[in-house]
Amino acid sequence: MQFNRAVLAGLATAAAMATPLTAFAHGTMELPASRVLTCYSEGAEQPKSGACQAARAVGGAQQFYDWNGVRQGSAAGNHKAFVADGELCSGGSASFRGLDLARLDWPQTSIVPTASGDYTFVWRATARHATQYFKYYITRDDWDPGVPLRWQDLEEFATVTGAQATEEGGRYRMNVQLPKGKKGSHVIYSIWQRSDSPEAFYACADVRFPGDGLPVREIGWEDQGPLAAMGDLVAGTKLTFRALDSAGRDSGKHVLTITASNARARTWAYQLAQKVNAESQIFRIGELQARNGVSNIVPLQSATANRVYLGKSYPGYRFEIDKEAPSASGRSGGGGQAATGQVDGRALDTWREGPTYEIGQAVTYQGRRYVCLQRHTAWRGAGWSPAVTPALWRVIR
Repeated sequence: MQFNRAVLAGLATAAAMATPLTAFAHGTMELPASRVLTCYSEGAEQPKSGACQAARAVGGAQQFYDWNGVRQGSAAGNHKAFVADGELCSGGSASFRGLDLARLDWPQTSIVPTASGDYTFVWRATARHATQYFKYYITRDDWDPGVPLRWQDLEEFATVTGAQATEEGGRYRMNVQLPKGKKGSHVIYSIWQRSDSPEAFYACADVRFPGDGLPVREIGWEDQGPLAAMGDLVAGTKLTFRALDSAGRDSGKHVLTITASNARARTWAYQLAQKVNAESQIFRIGELQARNGVSNIVPLQSATANRVYLGKSYPGYRFEIDKEAPSASGRSGGGGQAATGQVDGRALDTWREGPTYEIGQAVTYQGRRYVCLQRHTAWRGAGWSPAVTPALWRVIR
């Protein structure tokens, strides 16, 4: 999966209203990952985590497919009038009511601030509009996670205006000063307010501060998104984690063979992470942790909690994971997907009308390579080829 991100200008600690930025609106927070994007990444129809499963039972799968639509069309900055207590994560929309569930098992993103106290936030967007500001809140130290999120549970810590932000490839990246002294589990709440319309977008991200509170001297890795194992595998399956440079050339292959002892999703995801971490200088897989001012990425025995990190010395690199299933004869045969963000170089390699394409899946079309940005079905006759649908596909080589 490739997440190309460009550095955005500056942080505003005050909400100055300046010249708006022409931008992509309709979107959600990608780093740390919002609840809706996390559940979508796990698989909208059959999410893996208990919280996403419960959210689907309450609000259905469509809320995950519509991950970029947690919004109020008439907010105009008056967010508390449109988003009631207990409905913050759904943005006050019944269509996303599953996101408001008060649970202790929402998948979390580890937050480790730099020595200067900064953290890089990323919003992912899919439609062009103009930005007035991004606001950021975090839960108070005494908040009750057993109660649906309320405004009184939050403290605002940053505002980034449209004039201070730039965009590339439908993603905004901004370095924000985090509040000091945060430890353990929290929710970060963010609002994206348009300036060319009263419409606003809302995102809840479940985070954890895993460190000991000491500033980290240097973090040499950038979060590339989750590695969510999509299910158990059969013995004889071969997984290949491929590191690709900015030109799409192989820069490393790390192979894990599935046996009866590691076929469970939580086990093979853990062992794949261990293997990549031991062999690769480019990628790490696991949870970002910090202690005594030093950061480390530690694999977890979980099907959903591990994340992929790219070394900062390798800008533009991306990863693919090929799954080669055993044939009836016991030899490796056809491919398929084992985790979100994976690409099988054999199955659906050439784009065609008819199939449903998953986020992160790569295809070849008219001699170029594309990666899928949104899950969709390429209906026959619709003409949604990668060359003419930039909202669905991005050129990778």
